[in-house]
Amino acid sequence: MAFDLRDIRQFIRFLSDTDVAEVEIKEEGRSLRITRATAQTAPVMPQPLAPPPMSRPAPMAVPAVALPPPSPFMPSSSQDDGKETTVAITAPMVGTFYKSASPESAPFVKLGDVVKKGQVVCIIEAMKLMNEIESEVNGRVVSIIKENATPVEYGEEMFLVEPS
Repeated sequence: MAFDLRDIRQFIRFLSDTDVAEVEIKEEGRSLRITRATAQTAPVMPQPLAPPPMSRPAPMAVPAVALPPPSPFMPSSSQDDGKETTVAITAPMVGTFYKSASPESAPFVKLGDVVKKGQVVCIIEAMKLMNEIESEVNGRVVSIIKENATPVEYGEEMFLVEPS
């Protein structure tokens, strides 16, 4: 008996709020391992022990502003009145983007289709698991940004939906 896909998604969401990089669950003869990809860091260049003398004062440092993590459903553009015109459906994980359940199947959504909240719009394959990605808004698909069977990064835009 396999794990329920909804339970796996819920567990992944729960882990995304932690620093845990890998977890394995074994239950009644079933096993599930979830590994989170870590960001690759740039190589550290050796720094001199003392800074070189400066002939003029250094510019004042500007404090960094922490940005919130990207939401899978972010407003993409706005009009002058502040009302959003499209909502981006972004990748909630790193993986491979698929428009349909199999090569022979019709795509989940096509350009111009009306989608409902909770409707599957694509699949992202991650670690040999097929993850159905659902729309969190009602609206019309105005752009399909990703090509079938191409890699996606966390937070990358896949679709633009005009909310209804």
